[in-house]
Amino acid sequence: MKKFLLLLSIGLVFQSCWYHPDDEPMNVDPIESSFKPVTVDRETFESTIAIGAPRDIEEAGKIYVNGDMVFINELNKGFHVLDNRDPKNPKNISFIEIPLATDLAIRNNTIYVHHAVDLVAMRYNTTSIEILHRERNVFPRLNSPDGFPAEDFDLNENQIIIGYQSLN
Repeated sequence: MKKFLLLLSIGLVFQSCWYHPDDEPMNVDPIESSFKPVTVDRETFESTIAIGAPRDIEEAGKIYVNGDMVFINELNKGFHVLDNRDPKNPKNISFIEIPLATDLAIRNNTIYVHHAVDLVAMRYNTTSIEILHRERNVFPRLNSPDGFPAEDFDLNENQIIIGYQSLN
């Protein structure tokens, strides 16, 4: 029985070595994305962070609490800042406009924001924002809705993808 299993195993191993015409690479036309990237230059992109008047929350994302302050992400638009000293009646005090912002972390009074491809460190008070540092190109570029990576598009380093437009 052992000899039979040994011969069967050897036969199965050698069967995987046989050549088959389907093993040849196929020549196919490259598939193109049905979207084109919408971009802005880096200088314009970096100047988009600002403090605005409080506004209603339309599409809330993550919620962050730091002391008496609550930060609520408005998906890809920025962060609502609420004064939560009275938890039964929080006051919406401002809106930090940061287009394409998706995440925020706070440590030692420094706010770290995922701003599209950059990581931005800043200080906030109710009337101003001070950008402490911007680490460029930390995060990957935005991929197209049909799954094509941003690297497939002919863009230079100073262009930031802010969205995609359908070609149809």
